[in-house]
Amino acid sequence: MVKLNVIGLNCGTSVDGVDVAHVSIESIGRSPHVTIELLSYREHPVPTHLRKRVLELCRRGASTTLEEICDLNFELGGLFADAVLASGIDLTEVDLVACHGQTLWHNPVALGLGDGYAKGERRMSTLQMAESAVINEKTGITVVNDFRTAELARSRMGAPLAGFFEAALIRHPTKLRVSQNIGGMGNVTIIPPFSIGRSTYSAFDTGPGNVLIDAAVRILTRGPDVRQYDADGLMGLAGEAEIDQEYVQRYISTIGYFAERPPKTTGREIFSDDMARTIVSELQEKGLSDNGIVATITRITAESIARAYEEFVIPEHGEIDEIYICGGGAENPNLTSFLRQRFPRSSVRKLNDATSPRSMSPEGDGEFNGDNLLSNSVAAADVDGFAVEAKVGIPAEAKEAVMFALLGFLCVCGRSVPIASNETRAEQAIMGKITPGKNFGAVLRNALDAQETKDVLGRIFVK
Repeated sequence: MVKLNVIGLNCGTSVDGVDVAHVSIESIGRSPHVTIELLSYREHPVPTHLRKRVLELCRRGASTTLEEICDLNFELGGLFADAVLASGIDLTEVDLVACHGQTLWHNPVALGLGDGYAKGERRMSTLQMAESAVINEKTGITVVNDFRTAELARSRMGAPLAGFFEAALIRHPTKLRVSQNIGGMGNVTIIPPFSIGRSTYSAFDTGPGNVLIDAAVRILTRGPDVRQYDADGLMGLAGEAEIDQEYVQRYISTIGYFAERPPKTTGREIFSDDMARTIVSELQEKGLSDNGIVATITRITAESIARAYEEFVIPEHGEIDEIYICGGGAENPNLTSFLRQRFPRSSVRKLNDATSPRSMSPEGDGEFNGDNLLSNSVAAADVDGFAVEAKVGIPAEAKEAVMFALLGFLCVCGRSVPIASNETRAEQAIMGKITPGKNFGAVLRNALDAQETKDVLGRIFVK
């Protein structure tokens, strides 16, 4: 048995804050399963000047130098270290810091190999920054970072990563569930029920999440009172009557990404602030108000998610029983209400509400019979004949930071995660790079016990 206390750190494509999750993670005997307990969670703000600097770089043709990239890596390392130090967590009780860092660029598709970069050659590659040595120096703790690179090196897309985590948490015996993250980008995890007789999942990016909405709000409210996002969806709600549905349809039919079949991933390389400026300008020329523009762009995100389900999920997996929303978009009623209207036979709720029955999968070894829940409430219920006990669990906003904490745990234990069924290569990869801290010897001695466990992660149970 291995038990480690891990701080998971994440900052998404919205670059609005560093998520800090303190998590206790423990392997379960010789089984592939783990238990996790969220000890604390907080968000650490990203300074405005740094956010602006990152966003200006995350676009094609951005003007920069190697000097600036070098400096930014260390500044981001300092930001993530400061997030740990400001968390109030007793660092003497922490074994690892697992840091995703800040994605600056992600290129999941190889092009023109052999032609040379100047002629358009592009390798599968990714770049996340936040210098681990800086985090190590400021905290004294062993750091695991750079998780996506192993996936790209194995010729997989490296995003979205959260599919394995969601599938291990909320897979249901009889219901088809999807988990829809609406962060900067949108991504969906399709989780078939246990009743199909095999443990699997698939995942892909649906397109923009909040990225174009946030950029439009910044553009339209620029000045001393600039807003960073559409709080509670109020601008979009006020402009609902002005939504230009024809523009929405034309936009989606014009962007080739939406028609690509999974597996696929995207980012600011396509859905950039520059794209948002173009959309805002075109809608202004059509006479839409600021609220109407935000409402129309919000509808683009909602429509892109719905079409992804209709074109790539339902034809292969059948009708969706439950849709769980997480990320900042879960707080935007314009997005959630649209999905409820579009899929009236599906239950649409926040990921916080997801439960998993006291039941193991058909292929499980039966060593552990537990329950898990993403919720902050305490309740008990009976769902479709399966006893469900709701415990204090994981807030949906903490999900990705907790996931990276788990990936850090698995890395030092030499373990990998299940691969999505829609990936082209099925060989697992151990994700992460280790920067040893003062406690590295103790961490290694503890992790040696992982040799008694199975290599690939099984179920996740939340205390």
